[in-house]
Amino acid sequence: MRSFAKTGVLATCIAIAAASAHAESLSAVNASAMQTPAAQNSEVRKTVAEVRGVFADKCSGCHGPDLVKPRGRFGYVLDLRRIAENPEMVTPSSPDESELWLLVKDNEMPPPDAPRGPLSDAQKNIIRTWIAEGAQDFPAQPAADLPIGAQSKSAAVSIESLPAAVQRRAAAAPPVSHSIVPKEILWFGRFHLMAIHFPIALMIAAAVGEFWTVWTRSRIQLESTRFCLRLAAIAALPTATLGWLYAASGNGAGSHLLPIHRWLGTATAACIIAAAIFCELDHRRNARSRLFRATMVAAVLLTLATAHVGGLLAHGTDFFNW
Repeated sequence: MRSFAKTGVLATCIAIAAASAHAESLSAVNASAMQTPAAQNSEVRKTVAEVRGVFADKCSGCHGPDLVKPRGRFGYVLDLRRIAENPEMVTPSSPDESELWLLVKDNEMPPPDAPRGPLSDAQKNIIRTWIAEGAQDFPAQPAADLPIGAQSKSAAVSIESLPAAVQRRAAAAPPVSHSIVPKEILWFGRFHLMAIHFPIALMIAAAVGEFWTVWTRSRIQLESTRFCLRLAAIAALPTATLGWLYAASGNGAGSHLLPIHRWLGTATAACIIAAAIFCELDHRRNARSRLFRATMVAAVLLTLATAHVGGLLAHGTDFFNW
């Protein structure tokens, strides 16, 4: 009987221990599965901050937004949302199907001669984790709908977790802005690169015609000059509009030449239209006024200046270096 009782007590103890271990296992699994959205959001924010730090440290030297002529015309490496929305670069949640990760994994990006050296295994893993988590993006500052204490804590985690050198580069990088204009409309901005050649050529032709009139001291207006000016005025307004759309898509972002080119182009379009109007008024009076010729000279000079700055913006400030 004593042996039987001992056996029963031992079996009971074993059963209780097994049940306790099972309960603890279930509790751990449930705790992991039922992680609060705030905790998950914090982890994702940390990954986003880390991958932005990696890009700022290792990639912005060749693909940063402050470069006039970034390599491969890819100058938005700090714009995580734009990278994630490019299907040729990233397939969210699928690193092995993302060209960005394949290039990183195969040590093709950054290349061996990159100015800031290759990526470490830890940095590669950060990029892969970011893609695997959906290639999300968050602003540098915490979301406004978070409690004030949570905002401060989130900001401290995302910024202080980065090396000091990376913090300085990230702080110096211009803020990423996203246009409120629909993509379907922004897409038409690409035609700016083709449309821009028409008003330039037409204004040069009109200038040659007007120069011939001055050289020959003729008071009769050349029909070719009037024709070129009218076409240039018709083309100037849509060309300038397309230029604004092209810039709103992020092209030229971070370059000090962009605002110069943008406002020079706007002023040029207005001046060309004014010159065409004055040309028509002179045609009706069968005369040539100083107002028209002054406006014509200004329009030609603005056209040449805008074209030059646009060329430097597209091809780099060293394009004309000997």
